[in-house]
Amino acid sequence: MRLLPAPRADSRPAYNICVADAHRQNDSVHKQRHSIYATETSGLLLIALLLLVLTLVRYWHVIHWSVR
Repeated sequence: MRLLPAPRADSRPAYNICVADAHRQNDSVHKQRHSIYATETSGLLLIALLLLVLTLVRYWHVIHWSVR
């Protein structure tokens, strides 16, 4: 049982069979990105800010504000 096709005398046309066509790749670059990416970033920033605030509230009395 052979998995690969038999070699041909002129193998140049079959060389890039598995590679996507360059024209199809260029068309997808100019499409507008979904708004979910901006929503996800905003959500992550909000979670980070919330964690920072909760940490400051929890350890406010422990933080040495006058370190000299």
